[in-house]
Amino acid sequence: MAGDFKFEKGASFGDWLHKEMREAVHFETEAWAIDRARRVEDRLQAGRPKAERLVVEIPWLDVATAFTAPGRYIYFSRRLYERCPTDDEVALVVAHEIAHHDLGHIKIFARWVDKIVRLPGATLFAFAFHAIERRLYGPEKECDADRYGLDMCLAAGYDAQRALELFDVLEQHALDMGDHDIVYGPDEESDDELDEDASWTTKAQIWAWQRKRGYLPIRDRRQMLLKHLQRNAPNRTKPST
Repeated sequence: MAGDFKFEKGASFGDWLHKEMREAVHFETEAWAIDRARRVEDRLQAGRPKAERLVVEIPWLDVATAFTAPGRYIYFSRRLYERCPTDDEVALVVAHEIAHHDLGHIKIFARWVDKIVRLPGATLFAFAFHAIERRLYGPEKECDADRYGLDMCLAAGYDAQRALELFDVLEQHALDMGDHDIVYGPDEESDDELDEDASWTTKAQIWAWQRKRGYLPIRDRRQMLLKHLQRNAPNRTKPST
């Protein structure tokens, strides 16, 4: 049972989650998939001591998602992983999750771990954790992680335009699942609800929508990062904070 695993708060919570998931969920073992994950994680974290680097794992979950937790692991679901044909797209997903650690977002879970470990199964936990993560971070932190992650990719030498093709992948998957809302948001005619010139009613509408979904709409996330690229093109030496 989950409660039988003794742990301390912090990094060992990640060991608990990893153990539970390993027991209940198949993890990818094919060389092509593992090699690419290691190649990307090493390139993104080349300047970090090996002991401080995060490790990408690829569980066969039914949802196309990625998430991380206190500890050393990033979980990149096989369903999303297989839809990303280039290292650049994979790198943006991985860098986004690294950003949650670097920006201190993970610390928000410190007071939750005692309750989370009582959940009855690893697969249920993975779904629950991802939902909790999205709600607790909120859209501001997710946007911060998008920008920081893209800067990490550029600092590591990945191509920005190929990395941003991740949003084409996310959009197509969402449309295949019938989730038009997460693609277009409250206004299907606009991909730029956060523009500084938007009306106050538009800003209020997107604010309420973000709290409901936890993210910006996919098209707005892409547009936000395109603007971030344009504003910061002259200085690409390291991730912004």
